[in-house]
Order: sequence, then structure tokens, then C-alpha cells
Amino acid sequence: MSRKKEAPKPSLTKAHLVDVVYERHGGLTKREAAEIVDAIFMTVKSTLGDGRPVQITNFGTFEVTSRPGRRGVNPASGEKLFIPAHKGLSFRPARRLRNLVDDPNEEK
Repeated sequence: MSRKKEAPKPSLTKAHLVDVVYERHGGLTKREAAEIVDAIFMTVKSTLGDGRPVQITNFGTFEVTSRPGRRGVNPASGEKLFIPAHKGLSFRPARRLRNLVDDPNEEK
């Protein structure tokens, strides 16, 4: 028995976010909407770059995490190697977002 795969849903892109800001705020030009979206992303990036968390109410929290060094294996060659400690990024969705993903009809 084979299962049919669902066609992937299109991703939300930065360009689409600009379109949404432009459409919802009629007094803005498309360039101004793009500048607003860019400013938000730059602020999030610089805050995370400083090692500080970004908490967006009813959406979630982005945090910089420390990943310890560990042993690994190169899957192509089987060679054992050491993966050095590094920083990572984690996202913890807010309860409201988790509930929305679980039941899309909950909040529209």
C-alpha cells in the first residue's frame, strides 16, 4: 500500500511579508513596507547577534544556545571526527502559536 504525498505548501517569503504589510496599511508605499520588514529583521538579527533572546508575544522566543563539542562520524567516509563547540539558534513557540498549529481554525 503506498501513501500519496501531499503537495508541499508554499513557504512564506520575505516578499510576501512585504506585500502583506503594504496591503494592510494603505498609506504606505511598497518601498516603505519593505523598509519596515527589513528593519524588523535587522533588529532581530542584531539582538540575536548580541546573544540576547528575542521574545515576540503570542508568537515565540528565539534564543542563542551553546552547543557543546562532540564526537561524530563522516557519513561518506566513516571517518571519526570531532565537532567543535559552537553557538546555535533555538525557537520556542508560544502556547498560542502551538495551539494554532494544532488547530488552524482556532484563530484566524
